[in-house]
Amino acid sequence: MRRLLIARYCTLFETKPVLNSFIDHVSKRTVEVRWSDGKYGHFPYVWLRDTSPDSHTHTFSPAMKARNITMRDFDVEVQPQRLALEQGELVINWPDGILSKFSSEWLRIRNPSDEEMRRRRRHVYFEDTRMWNAREIDCRLGRYKFKDVTNDDLVLHDFLWSVCLDGIAILSEGPPDAVDQIGRRIGLIHRTHFGEIFEVSTKTDASNMAYASNKEVPFHTDFTSLNDPPQLQMLHMIQRADEGGLNLFVDGFYVAEQLRIHHRKQFEILNRVKIEYIEQGYDTHEGSDSKLHTFHYNMAARHRVIRTDDNDKVIRIQLGNAMRSWFYECDADQIHDVYRAMKLFTDYCYRPENILRIQLQNGDTVLWANTRLLHARSAFSMSMGKIRRLSGCYFSWDILKSRIRQLRDKLNHPLNQPSA
Repeated sequence: MRRLLIARYCTLFETKPVLNSFIDHVSKRTVEVRWSDGKYGHFPYVWLRDTSPDSHTHTFSPAMKARNITMRDFDVEVQPQRLALEQGELVINWPDGILSKFSSEWLRIRNPSDEEMRRRRRHVYFEDTRMWNAREIDCRLGRYKFKDVTNDDLVLHDFLWSVCLDGIAILSEGPPDAVDQIGRRIGLIHRTHFGEIFEVSTKTDASNMAYASNKEVPFHTDFTSLNDPPQLQMLHMIQRADEGGLNLFVDGFYVAEQLRIHHRKQFEILNRVKIEYIEQGYDTHEGSDSKLHTFHYNMAARHRVIRTDDNDKVIRIQLGNAMRSWFYECDADQIHDVYRAMKLFTDYCYRPENILRIQLQNGDTVLWANTRLLHARSAFSMSMGKIRRLSGCYFSWDILKSRIRQLRDKLNHPLNQPSA
């Protein structure tokens, strides 16, 4: 059975395509919709009922957007009782008494048969990245002023978007409590066994290699000893070193792709073999009651140095020499090859053409992707009585990307997409 209805809502002055017809493909259980510009879409019955933008199907409030119907009670064989085009909308009456009204724009944006829509929708996860070597990132490193990021939503958006794309961006002219202020501006700080906001300075009885001495700290990603490590790290320079103490960064995604191209065997080893990391000790930091508490820990996790997704795209890098254990998830006769692969990966990290070198000045803040970029620190020296001091914290991608979506909604950003 095919029902064809044509509605003549087009005018000589229309600026957007409007719905002008639909076909009810009963045997296929879909509704074919056509727009005034010739484009069309196929919408399954079950999808239309499930996504119906009515108050019975969904709850829409400032605090929540959620589906009310449950899969347990949902009729996946549902069929409309009536379809019509009314005032430019597709109107559907359902057997359970629900009346659905779909605007032309609503359907156009969500058209499940449109490949362009699917391609565009994938961008809502902010998975696009721009890999770099030193020359490339020197030309485009995102640099912003602290006051602009804290006072201007568009600048905050651009700062966070730079981190999504390049894995790193820098702020300048921030106060000593910049980490706390920026943390609140972004959202929830990721609490670890070092607390929420921590200080980096050389001290005795250090619980981290960065605190142990003024010597060089080699390239690594933080918290390899955690199964779900924080994905972003922020550091703010309170007191820089008199000499040295450069912050060094390398794009682990870029290094991984270099291995894939030039050393395929080593790439596959690091993409296959899990390496164990152990972190034991204690740290003293301020608790929620504003008192100092000592937290003892014994962390253990296994990671591949290079993690890829179903499409073989590199999505995570994790490597830390200090916490690396003795256990490798492979046969004994493969262990030597694992060491060779780790060594080669590290050698690529230390190639001068791959390293971004930054001398953070007092008031500078750097935010980077901890599970993408490896970071290091050069040795430094201080005058008698002075201490190189930084404060820092961690974030998750979920929180940072959530903030970008909120900002795009608020700013009516041209790249914004509907969330529901």
